Amino acid sequence: MKQIGLVRHHRVTEGYPTKGWISAADIEAWIERYDVSTIDVQPVELGNIDWTICYASSMPRAVQTAESVYGKDIIVTDLLREVPFPTIRSRIRLPFLAWALIGRLVAPFSKRIQAEIKDANERIAVLLNQLTFEQQEHERVLLVGHGGMMILMRTALKKRGYVGPRFGHPRNGMLYLFEKREG
Repeated sequence: MKQIGLVRHHRVTEGYPTKGWISAADIEAWIERYDVSTIDVQPVELGNIDWTICYASSMPRAVQTAESVYGKDIIVTDLLREVPFPTIRSRIRLPFLAWALIGRLVAPFSKRIQAEIKDANERIAVLLNQLTFEQQEHERVLLVGHGGMMILMRTALKKRGYVGPRFGHPRNGMLYLFEKREG
């Protein structure tokens, strides 16, 4: 049986902006801080599975998480990098949650965001094709990355015959196990 485990990076210590009404420039500054923030390392239950290989997104929070949960060499890859947070060019000021909601609402209509999602899906396909080739040697693959990529990865794994849990917003530091029976 082939197994792929998805783990979202540990919680980032740079919290969401809470200072009230913020601008698009404030969001971009927050994203820069978030991308280099430290993480809150917590124990991760990996299902008592002897993972044979581990890939991690090249973003620091994912690499640090992988190092904290996997005791062997890690393959760091840009293929698992996060889909960028949607930003909007505007001078208006809104609460952070309003910016997040607007980002979700405009995503289906934004050519830039759709292109980034398409790129992410292509990167996932490249990685899964690589894993398919390598899985004769590595039956249990651990992937450490980001929430948005995990949602896209789940869809791609299901299309390839893997069975695994449903999730809307993956939790930090939690294993989501996908399995595929051979034959």
